[in-house]
Amino acid sequence: MRTGTRRLSAQFIVISVTVALSAAAGGVWAGGDPPPETLDSAQVVARMVARNRERARELEGYRSRRHYHLDYNGVLGSRQADMVVDVLYHSPNEKDFEVVSESGSKWICNHVLRRLMQVEKENSQPGARERTEINPANYDFTFVGVETAADGTPYYVLEAEPKTESTYLFRGKVWVEGRDFAVARIEGEPAKNPSRWTKQSDFSHEYVQLDGFWLPAKNDTLTQLHLLGQSHLTIEYGDYRVRRAEGTSAETGGQSD
Repeated sequence: MRTGTRRLSAQFIVISVTVALSAAAGGVWAGGDPPPETLDSAQVVARMVARNRERARELEGYRSRRHYHLDYNGVLGSRQADMVVDVLYHSPNEKDFEVVSESGSKWICNHVLRRLMQVEKENSQPGARERTEINPANYDFTFVGVETAADGTPYYVLEAEPKTESTYLFRGKVWVEGRDFAVARIEGEPAKNPSRWTKQSDFSHEYVQLDGFWLPAKNDTLTQLHLLGQSHLTIEYGDYRVRRAEGTSAETGGQSD
C-alpha cells in the first residue's frame, strides 16, 4: 500500500504541475477577434499557446498559500492528513515550499504530501514544460462545442488526446476561456496508469484569473485502488500575491505586491 500510494500521488501532482505550468497566466481579449463560435480547435489551440507564452513573459513570480487534504478509505481503515503550505514561485523555474502546519497521518504527510511538493519542484525545472505543455506537440485536439457562462463569458470545450502514453500527460476535456484564451478547467485521467496499484484515477483542475494571470484554484483527484479501497486528494490554492515583470501592465484587477 505504501509504495503504491507514493507512486500514485506523485503522478497526480505531475499532472497538476503540467496543467499549472501551461495555464499559469492570462491576458486580455482583443476586441477585433472573431466571436468564439467561428473558431475551430486548431485556431483555439494556436491562440492559447501564443497567449500562454505572452503571459509567461509577463509573470515575474507569485506567492500563495495551499491547503492539501488527503483521505484514504479501504481495507487498511480510514486515514486523513492535512497540510498548509506557502509557495514562492519566481520565473522561469524557481519554486520553493514552506510547510506552515500539518495534522493527521504522519506517514501521509511525510511520504505522500511532501513527496508531491518535491515532484512539483522537480517538474518546474528547465525541460519539464516541453514534455507536459498542453499544445499540438503533445496532444491531438477535437472541438466539442462552446459553453457560455452566466456572465456571458464563452468557453471553448476541446477533447485532448495525448500523442504518447506518458504519465506526464492526460486524456480528457479542456475548457479554454474565450476572451483570454487561457485554460480555465480540465477534467480527465492520466494518459498512462501511474501505478500497478491504480484501478482508475479521475481528476479535475480549476483556474482563476488574478491581475491578468490564470492561476490554479483547485485540484480534485479520486483514485480507485486495486483491492485496497480509494484515496481522495484535494489541493486548494489561494492568497496569491502576483508580481509582474517590469514594463508590463494589467488591465484587470487582482492581488499584487
